[in-house]
Amino acid sequence: MAGRSLESPGWLRWFGWSVGLAVLVQLGLFVLATAPGLAGTADSRYYVHAAGTLRAAGVLLHPDGSAYRYWPPLYSVLVALGGSLGVVRVLHGLALVAGLLAWSRLGRWLLPGALALAFPWVLALSTPWLVVSKFVWGEAVFVALVAGYALALFRWLHTQHARWWGLATALGFVLPLHRTPGFFLLAGVGVGLVLQARALLPKQRLLAVAHLALSAVGGLAWHYYSLLLAAPSVYRYNKGWAQFFSSCADYGFVLSRWLLPVRASWRPEMPLLWALALVGVLVLLLPRGSTTWPQSAFTKQDSAGDWRTRFPRVLWAATGFFILQLIITTTFTRSAAGLYDGERYTSVLFGPVMLLALLGIGRWAAHSGSRDRFSWLVVGLVGMWLAYGAGRTISNAMALRKLPPFEWTAAR
Repeated sequence: MAGRSLESPGWLRWFGWSVGLAVLVQLGLFVLATAPGLAGTADSRYYVHAAGTLRAAGVLLHPDGSAYRYWPPLYSVLVALGGSLGVVRVLHGLALVAGLLAWSRLGRWLLPGALALAFPWVLALSTPWLVVSKFVWGEAVFVALVAGYALALFRWLHTQHARWWGLATALGFVLPLHRTPGFFLLAGVGVGLVLQARALLPKQRLLAVAHLALSAVGGLAWHYYSLLLAAPSVYRYNKGWAQFFSSCADYGFVLSRWLLPVRASWRPEMPLLWALALVGVLVLLLPRGSTTWPQSAFTKQDSAGDWRTRFPRVLWAATGFFILQLIITTTFTRSAAGLYDGERYTSVLFGPVMLLALLGIGRWAAHSGSRDRFSWLVVGLVGMWLAYGAGRTISNAMALRKLPPFEWTAAR
């Protein structure tokens, strides 16, 4: 890989093969896990029932006949358009592929070369993505929407082309209409852009404000209807500080499990450790210094643009703010809490967290003394990381395969 530029035919060919083979592995695991059919939970019953009433009567309703209001409407609308769980399964598979392609494309711009080649495989072996794609939940599609949004936003910031601004705004508009945490992501992006405001031209600052405002307007209209018109507010005080710190521990454990081989049984044994781990992981993921890669096997030898240095910081701010808002919602709303719900809700963050982790590894290798020695260390580290991901994902695919399939009629 040494001596090859980012756009050289040789490097692009390697990158294309890496992405293509990773997609095949990802789809193979998805087919293995979902061959008996998609599984369901209580949430799934609400989604599918609302889809059925939309198809039959043109209105979204809960099973008790009340107005659909606990979740944004887009996923149920997509399920209604599909008309069967078989089509929803195809939708989930396509969403996984779209998420992998978009994040891989972004990784091609932000990561040093060899790590950019490994990134699609990290995504293909994602247990949280596989788990949410198995269930009739909105998270699988949310993963794809967020990935496309992140890519479009970066391309607009980097190139200033209007078409990328339009695509980012369109996807941003959809996010809170698909999942309420779409608001958290948009707010986190806003925080990140404020922190990087000096890099924005005056016109870009106005466009950034317009982008965030237009992105939020649809979701705000829906929540005005669902919280104030359709039914009383769902906001209430939950379990106070005990719940707050428990959620911190849940999310700290989830992020740690993505990076290290830890067992689920360890979560209740050391709650304080996992709450501190959340802070520690976020600190470790914080992009530092300049993203200028030396000429080595881990570099794409082109000049790094300003937003290639700054955009990882936007991703970091969005990730941290997203998790903070999830913790707050488990404390002050009826939002579900616990380890497995935590991994479900944070599945959308797997892409940015892994990208930031690989970016940190690349920076560590680039600024270490002996290039050859540390190159081999990085190869070994990433290799073990992929082996861990493969073992965990295959094991979970086999376990998910055994779950009883959800039936459309079960939602009636």
